[in-house]
Amino acid sequence: MLTTLDAQPQEWMEGDADVYHTVAACHFKSLEHIEYWVEKLIPKNQNGRFVKWSSNRGSKRHRDEFINNCLKHSNEIDFMVNCISSLEGKMSWFAQAFYMQNNTLITQKIDAKGRNCLVFQISSENSLSFPVLRAGYLIWYHHVIKYLGEFKGITGKFLSDNFCADEVGPGDGKALGVGFVNFLLKPSPLGIQVSLPTNDRYRQCDQLSDYFCGWVNSVRSGVSNEKHQRQLAELESTPNKFMDNIIYEPQFTFIDDDGNDVTQAVMDAVERDGDTPR
Repeated sequence: MLTTLDAQPQEWMEGDADVYHTVAACHFKSLEHIEYWVEKLIPKNQNGRFVKWSSNRGSKRHRDEFINNCLKHSNEIDFMVNCISSLEGKMSWFAQAFYMQNNTLITQKIDAKGRNCLVFQISSENSLSFPVLRAGYLIWYHHVIKYLGEFKGITGKFLSDNFCADEVGPGDGKALGVGFVNFLLKPSPLGIQVSLPTNDRYRQCDQLSDYFCGWVNSVRSGVSNEKHQRQLAELESTPNKFMDNIIYEPQFTFIDDDGNDVTQAVMDAVERDGDTPR
């Protein structure tokens, strides 16, 4: 199985508890399977090139074309789509729980731009540092991938180019985002790791996850038009049932060293102090 991943917004939390983030994961049998459906569903510009959901030029027309193509071919579609959305106010709990469970391995510092950063000690000699809003996003993203493996049974190769600040290595400072996500995934028995696309053919693979992600996120965020909302509901209810669209919220319990449940006290502290780990 080959899974392509894309997200809206990309890479960072926004610092707003009411912002939705969405990951779309599309699951295919092979690279040729992806290419068949990209060609069938994704709009092209006048030069014959595929157009992204977020393309500024003619975006409404292209989005309408993609959505109409999905509805037209809904009974033929033989790949699966998982769309997973969380509010930042809920995403911050993933980061908070991770921090509390690993606070002996995580320190905080201010970087040269004055941003509060989390520093993760990954070995006796190496550490990774990320601004809090990026670290929170990456921790949430790894939980989303674990959800796909543990609850949806997704296996095989995971391909994502939504780590927009990453570059293909080798060398210091290369692929830090995806490298950190893979570091967090490594202890899991699922054996899942995320790869960056390394050639033009693979870079075309995320076209479908890009469109499904943009469509679902615009509906979740309340910025889509009524027609797109209605069409998404129609697609979700087709007999083919190839699309699963959920809101993902963590259910954490915090226990102190004496065995007391301090969940409410932690929740009150986070509400009072904001999303930054303390």
